[in-house]
Amino acid sequence: MGALTEAVIFFDDDVVVKEMFFAEFEAVLDDVVGIPDFANTEVQAAFTQIDDGLRITGVVFFSIAFDVRGRVAGHWNIPLRHLLDHASYGPDLGAGLIRVACRSACPVAWYRRQLWDPDTNVGGTFSQLSMAIGRNRLGLIAERSGAPSLAAPVADFFKEHTGVPPRNEASFRQDSAVPVFHRRYRQKLRAIRHAEQLRLATQAEAFDSALELQAEDFTRQLSDRELLIKKQRAELDELKELEAQTQARLERQQRLMNQKTAELEHLLEKGGQDYNLQMTELRKEYAEELERRLKEQALVLDDVLHKRERELYDRATEIVELRGELSALREQNRSLMVDSDGKLLNTMVEQGVVFVAYHPGVEHLVISQEEMPEYLRDPIAYVALRCEVSDEHYRDWLSHYRLPICRATDGDMQYCGQPIKKVMRPMLFRVGESDRCCEHSTSGL
Repeated sequence: MGALTEAVIFFDDDVVVKEMFFAEFEAVLDDVVGIPDFANTEVQAAFTQIDDGLRITGVVFFSIAFDVRGRVAGHWNIPLRHLLDHASYGPDLGAGLIRVACRSACPVAWYRRQLWDPDTNVGGTFSQLSMAIGRNRLGLIAERSGAPSLAAPVADFFKEHTGVPPRNEASFRQDSAVPVFHRRYRQKLRAIRHAEQLRLATQAEAFDSALELQAEDFTRQLSDRELLIKKQRAELDELKELEAQTQARLERQQRLMNQKTAELEHLLEKGGQDYNLQMTELRKEYAEELERRLKEQALVLDDVLHKRERELYDRATEIVELRGELSALREQNRSLMVDSDGKLLNTMVEQGVVFVAYHPGVEHLVISQEEMPEYLRDPIAYVALRCEVSDEHYRDWLSHYRLPICRATDGDMQYCGQPIKKVMRPMLFRVGESDRCCEHSTSGL
């Protein structure tokens, strides 16, 4: 076998839309040129190694995003050759079992999310790759004896699953002490085994992703519903308190009215015009006294209200000023961190160093140079943001993750301590339910 040619093939809806040599792709990564056709999109691509017979020997299926100018967005850094060198085997595309690295079969765990799974069905991704290489739009120079992959030997199982037509079997026979039938049988068996393993792995990954999405959606809906119930309960408590206050005022007014009515009836029982005049005078005095008290009370309340408004305004002004100072201090702190460590971080990045941190809930976390000050300032907040939960929620989950026991307390504030099943993802953890045993669980309430 001669030297291998490296190329990058881009897909759009499982159809090949663009091909280029790997050297051209490296120019795109170095921001020398862009790809305007992919502006502001994330596309699926395949890093492919091709032998001198136009046959595929290895593939890495990866995703890459472009900005509005068609340049590579963010800090994209996937060691394609390293992944391919350590990849597991896939189907036979004519040059023997090829090496395949994808999301379901990734040799380096923390690059798994940046890869994608090919379609292993008839006419799927592998068939599209074989036909694209066979068309030879890159203008590769092929050996005379080595025909394109469309004429390469392909196992019967892979012929059924990729749609690649078979070649002339006579050209594949070689002088060997092992019978041709046995060699073909073993080749067929290996192709069936590896292709089936890759197909099962991609299906399992798809099922797991769908299950995680459903679990996250259910958790979000449940959290929103709990927040709504909590808000409605708070409003109900406020309404009950207001009702109680109103009822108390009505009872006081009723007692006062009954008292005045009794006094008036007592005066009426004595009879006479003098009493009627006294009752009229009392009513007038009562009305005047009531009006005077109401005015005095209104003046007092207005004065208190103005004072409170002034206090609130002063506090709001002070809060705005403090927030401005805090924002300036944070920016100054960030600038100091970036200026002090910028040269060191730049040197490390230029030397190919990748900053990887391990935290429960996100496993290996690749941190860019720009995000390093934020990570160093508060690692827990940084990780909680990547897990799409609050700092408090992540700390509660971390306590459960490190010691998965029932945290229900008795009258002496002692934990139940019963071992429970550990929740592996912060998003799926619910305080008061995930950290309770069956006896203390409140899910049925």
